[in-house]
Amino acid sequence: MLGRRRMSMAALALVASFGAAVAQEYPSKTISLVLGYPPGGGVDIPGRYIANKLQKLSGQTVIVLNKIGANGNIAAQEVSRAAPDGYTLMWAPSSVYSSNMFLYKKLNYDARKDFVLVSTGSQYGFVLSVPPKSPASSVAELTALMKQKGDKAQYGSGSSTSMAVAELYKAMAGLDTLNVPYKTMQDTARELANGQLDFMFVDAVFGIGQMKSGMMKALAVTMPQRMPFAPEIPTMDEAGVKGYELTGWMALSAPAKTPPAVLAKLRGWMKTIVEEPEFGSFLETAASVPFYVPPEKLDAYWDEQIEKWRKLIELAKIEPQ
Repeated sequence: MLGRRRMSMAALALVASFGAAVAQEYPSKTISLVLGYPPGGGVDIPGRYIANKLQKLSGQTVIVLNKIGANGNIAAQEVSRAAPDGYTLMWAPSSVYSSNMFLYKKLNYDARKDFVLVSTGSQYGFVLSVPPKSPASSVAELTALMKQKGDKAQYGSGSSTSMAVAELYKAMAGLDTLNVPYKTMQDTARELANGQLDFMFVDAVFGIGQMKSGMMKALAVTMPQRMPFAPEIPTMDEAGVKGYELTGWMALSAPAKTPPAVLAKLRGWMKTIVEEPEFGSFLETAASVPFYVPPEKLDAYWDEQIEKWRKLIELAKIEPQ
């Protein structure tokens, strides 16, 4: 028995020393940060900021790879199959980690099993937007217009999340509006600007720039409070859709089974980045706010978000694609 205990202690010591060695050596080569969305979009902009900061903190080159398609699922599938060594990471919105699992009949990855969250980074809301020439100047006016048009009304969705957010509005307002899906948010915004759609929900990160350029008109935001960078836009609750509140978040993740020592380094760097005042100032221009969940609370927060979106999608009666 004593011999077995000694062997067990020796094994634990070996594992500990190996982990320490991994942490000391990491990183020793280029790190790839995979993004599932187009350059210049709401995920890409903060993702490149994170990549630049990680490069400075790690002392290694961090390259950004845009693997576009299927609302982030193509990128997620690729990263889920990568070696769990800390050299392939993913920056993605909450939809990839939570709602997509309920919006698609078959995914080639299981977000909860195939990934480990390194750190959350930012939080953002969605903006209910209409064409610049829309007769609706408030949510109440839009709701009345959509009820008048019935099933001839159309909204656009450029992601699974934007569809779920819109379907919740439809359910709460009693609308029959038809969903017209697009491959990207940029495509949806272009059709909205051309007057081909009646409305869309766009993440504020991408939408604020479109609004400032006159490509769309904002009616309300889905956050519980008004956005400090656009205080003139009311919340959905203020606009009359009582109890409506939805926020999105973005996080850095790695393949499951990434060594704890490597995760600890990455989490330390992310904490530094998120807590820097410079990051808050940058996110303000990107219509977001810093958002940090301590490592010991990440799993519980993640599970909570998954359950939240499960209930939302069930409420909105969205059938998996």
